[in-house]
Amino acid sequence: MNSTKPTIKVRTKDVIFIHWFNAFFWLALVLTGFGIISGDFVRLAPAFWPTFMQNLLGGNDNLALMHAIGGIVWSGVIALYALLNFKRVVLPFLKNVLVLTPKAAIADLSSMTITLAHLFGLLKNKSVPPQGRYNGAQRLLGTMIIVCSVGIAVTGLYLFFAPMLFEFSSSALFGLAFRWALVIHVAAVLLVLLGLVAHIYFAVVEEPESLETMKSGEAEVAFIKHHNPLWYAELQREGKV
Repeated sequence: MNSTKPTIKVRTKDVIFIHWFNAFFWLALVLTGFGIISGDFVRLAPAFWPTFMQNLLGGNDNLALMHAIGGIVWSGVIALYALLNFKRVVLPFLKNVLVLTPKAAIADLSSMTITLAHLFGLLKNKSVPPQGRYNGAQRLLGTMIIVCSVGIAVTGLYLFFAPMLFEFSSSALFGLAFRWALVIHVAAVLLVLLGLVAHIYFAVVEEPESLETMKSGEAEVAFIKHHNPLWYAELQREGKV
């Protein structure tokens, strides 16, 4: 980051670590998960990928086991971090990012629409409403990712442990729950992946300053003032800028 421009610490080392931990495990889990389902009619990746992954790890059972262990580690570490840092990190984050009311959803959707329109040279005469720490698109995406991540963790645990704990032949409900858990698991993953495409594009191309905060923890004060005026005003009230 350019040292001639005033900066402020906006992320601690543990927050940066948990972000990149999450990113690494998401990549690993997607790569392994897309190799598990390899039927002729249902497949999440081209045929060569399941074949490659299953051959690499000695069969689909080993691949599924590695995917499950990775998922348990991912969800366990995230849950433990959230529990230990709930008041300091998690609660403030949830207050800033969660979209809980129709009014908030409409406002964030409107903000996101204007932002996206500006990318294509549209609605230039309409400015984006003042944003807080997270803009409308980030809040909608964050809410979706949180909900989907909980769904992924819960369904993933059921998919792994249910065959060990329940006798599926004793009740059709166990098998029905398994099939729906798989559908929800895959659908939630695909939804998050769609959101991550936009997230990565904006972080790398449109607003690389935001990516810098996930490396150094520092953000340029001028960037916050321009892109997040409501957050800047909050920092002023707190005497941080």
